[in-house]
Amino acid sequence: MKMEQAKNLLLTTDLTNAQIRRKLRCKGQVISDALASLGSEYAKARKARMYARSKQGDRNPMLGKFKEEHHNYKGVVGDSKGYLMELKPDWYVGRRGSKHVFQHHLVYCKANDLTCIPAGYCVHHCNEDKTDNSLDNLVLMTLAEHTTFHQMNEGATTISQESTAKWLEAHRAARKQS
Repeated sequence: MKMEQAKNLLLTTDLTNAQIRRKLRCKGQVISDALASLGSEYAKARKARMYARSKQGDRNPMLGKFKEEHHNYKGVVGDSKGYLMELKPDWYVGRRGSKHVFQHHLVYCKANDLTCIPAGYCVHHCNEDKTDNSLDNLVLMTLAEHTTFHQMNEGATTISQESTAKWLEAHRAARKQS
C-alpha cells in the first residue's frame, strides 16, 4: 500500500524523497523501491529535475554574480589575431551583438570622447604591437588610409605616432589636391 502511494507521489508531485518519506511515515527503502519500480530513465530524469529545482531563485549559487564576481571572468582576453579585448562597457555603442570590444578602441574612444569608432575608420598601432594600447601608440585612420600606409611602409617595424600623423596629414592633403 505504501509503495503504491509513494509511486503516486513520485509521479504527481515534486516532493523530495525525504518529504515523501515523512508524509507517508515510511522507511527510505520504500521510496527507493518505488523509484526503482518506475525505471532508471524516470529516476534519472527526476533526479535532474529535482536538482535543477533545488538551484532556483535565492538558492542559485550564481545569483547576481557577473563580470568580476563570476568564477569564469577573465577580464582582458586575446582574440585570434593578437588584439586584446575586454567586456564592452555600457557607454560603448559599437560592435552590436558582441559582448567584447577591442581594448585599443576603448582607449582611443575614452581619450577622444567618442562612444565608438566611426564607420569606415580603424585605430592603427604605430609600433605594430597589437598589445601596446597606450594612447601615444594609437592613430585613427580610414580603412583606405590604413591599407595605403601599410603598403607604403612595408617592412618598417616601428613608426612613431608623430611620423604616422605627419604621413596621414600629407596623404590627406595630397588627396584633396587631386
